Amino acid sequence: MKITKVRIENFRGLKEIEFDLDETTVLIGENNSGKTSVLDALRLCLRELGPRRRVVFDSFDFHLKDDAAEPHSAEPIKIEVHFSEQSKGEWNDALVGRLSRQKILQVDGDDRNRIALRVTCAYDPTNRDFAQDWSFLNLDGKPLTAVSETAIGTLQREISFFYLSALRDAARHFDAKGPFWRPFLKDSQLSDEKKVEVEEKLREINELVVASHTSFEQAVERLGNVQDVVPMAGGDVVSIEAVPGRMFDMLAKAQVHLGAPTGAKIPVGKHGEGTQSLAVLMLFSAFLNTRPGGSPVVALEEPEAHLHPSAVRALWDILGVIGGQKIISTHSGDLLSEVDVLNVCRLAKTADGIRAFRVSPTLLSDEETRKFNYHIRRSRGELLFARCWLLVEGETESWIYPAAARALGMKLHRDGVRVVEYSQSDVGLFAKVANALGIPWYCVVDDDSGRSKYEPKVKGNLDGASEEDRLCLPYRNMETHLLENGYDRIYNQLMPRQKRDKLTTEPDDDGYWAEFADHLPGRAKTRAAAEVAVEMEARGAVGVTDEIRKILEKVVALAGGAS
Repeated sequence: MKITKVRIENFRGLKEIEFDLDETTVLIGENNSGKTSVLDALRLCLRELGPRRRVVFDSFDFHLKDDAAEPHSAEPIKIEVHFSEQSKGEWNDALVGRLSRQKILQVDGDDRNRIALRVTCAYDPTNRDFAQDWSFLNLDGKPLTAVSETAIGTLQREISFFYLSALRDAARHFDAKGPFWRPFLKDSQLSDEKKVEVEEKLREINELVVASHTSFEQAVERLGNVQDVVPMAGGDVVSIEAVPGRMFDMLAKAQVHLGAPTGAKIPVGKHGEGTQSLAVLMLFSAFLNTRPGGSPVVALEEPEAHLHPSAVRALWDILGVIGGQKIISTHSGDLLSEVDVLNVCRLAKTADGIRAFRVSPTLLSDEETRKFNYHIRRSRGELLFARCWLLVEGETESWIYPAAARALGMKLHRDGVRVVEYSQSDVGLFAKVANALGIPWYCVVDDDSGRSKYEPKVKGNLDGASEEDRLCLPYRNMETHLLENGYDRIYNQLMPRQKRDKLTTEPDDDGYWAEFADHLPGRAKTRAAAEVAVEMEARGAVGVTDEIRKILEKVVALAGGAS
C-alpha cells in the first residue's frame, strides 16, 4: 500500500495544502516552508494515532494565524491521507480481505481499491480540552459508518510507517534500547546447547582476564566488607565481570566500530557528525530489510546532514536500496542533482499561504527534459530552492547584476534571488519549469538581433502573469549600456587595434558605442565584464544605472511575494 495523496489543513504553518505522492517524493523548500510539518503530520496519523480519545496533537500543532491567536480558538486540524492502487488488482487478495473486513475499503469507477483516512482535532469548550477524532471516508469524502475502533490499527500494521529525523545521534541509535539496533541484539536464533557452550567460554575468558589483572584483588577484598554491614547472598559475595558471562548481557553491550583513516577501529559515536549520520541511515536501512511483511512507508528528513557534497551525490544510490515508499525532505542541491524532477515537490510560501508545486509528467518534451537535466538538475540543482530567478542572456549579465546588487547594498542570496544565464539553454524551458514549481521569474532580453529568438518564448510562458512582471527589454545589449554609462575606459583597454580601425563612426556619433560593442571580441567582452563588476562595486550605488537598479528592485519584490 502506498500513499497517493495528502491534504493538510490548519496544522502548524500549513493553512491548507494538498499534493500527490509517488513511489519516491522529495520535498524541498526553504526553512519553515512546512517540510517537517508534512512528515510529522504523517507520523502522527500513521504511527502515533490510536483510540479516538487519546489526543496525539498538542497546542502548538494548531495553525496560529498571528501572534495574538491561541490554540483554543484556532480552526480545527484536519489531515487526510489517501491510499490507492495504481492499477486494478495491485493489492493482493489477503490484503483486500483484511481491509474489507474492517469496512474501510472503497472501489472506484476503474475498479481500483482505495482507502482514505481523515484525522481531526479541535478545542472542545464543553470539556475545556482538545478533542480528537478519526474516520475513514467514502469516494465522496463522507465518513463511513460502522467502522470498528480496530480499523486504525489494521491500517497502521499494513503500511508500517517509519520516520528518521535529521537529528541522528549515533550514540543514541546504536544503544541497546535504540529501536533500529535493538532487533539485531536478540539471541533467539541460538539453540540452548549453543548458548550454554558460548557462555561457558565467556566465563573462562573472564576468569583469565580477572586473574591477569592483580589490582582487582584489593577491590574484591574491600567490597567483600559490604556483608559486614548489609546481609548478602551466600557464596562469593563479590565477582568481577570484565567480560559479560551471559548472552543477553553481552549482546546488550555490543558496539559497532568503524575504521578511522589510520586504520584504528573507533566506536561509531566517536566519529564525525557526517559519518555518524550516515551510519544511522545505514542501520535504518538494515533494520527495514530485516522486517517481515510488506513494503513500508519511509520518511527521511535531510539524509544529507553533515555530509560532504561529493558524498551527498553518492548518497542517492544508497537511498535507492531502501525498500518501500520514500518521502524525503532535503536542503541539498547536490542531492537534488541526482533526483528526477518529476519526483520533486516544492513547498513555497505564497500570498495564499504555503502551497505545493510539482512538474507534471507531460510538461516537458524529451528534448526539454534533456536540457533541464544538463543545465539545471545535474549542475545547478540548488536553483530549485530559489524564491525568484533573474533570467539573463549571457556571462556579462551574470557578472554585472550580482555586482550591482552588492553596490546597492542588496543581498540577493538572502532574498532568495538567483541569476540564471539562458543563452546556452532554452529560456522557454526555464520559464516553464519555474512556473510549474511556483518560482517567480523575470527575464531580461537584449533589444538587438537576439530579441526575436527569446521574446516569443518568454511571452509564450507567462502562465497568467502580466508581461511587465516577466519581461524587460531595458537596453540594446549590456555592453553598449555599460559603454554609454561611464565604463568605456575598461572596454577601450581591451579593444584590439585592428578591430578599432574598422569602426565607421566617431566617438561623438549616436551609434558609436553600439558599433564599438559589436566589434568587441567575445573574449574581451567577458574579461571586461569581470573588471566592470569590480569597478561597479567599488563605485557603489552611483555606479549602478537606473535600468539595472530597477531590474534588481523588481526581482527582489517578486522574491518577496509581489505579483
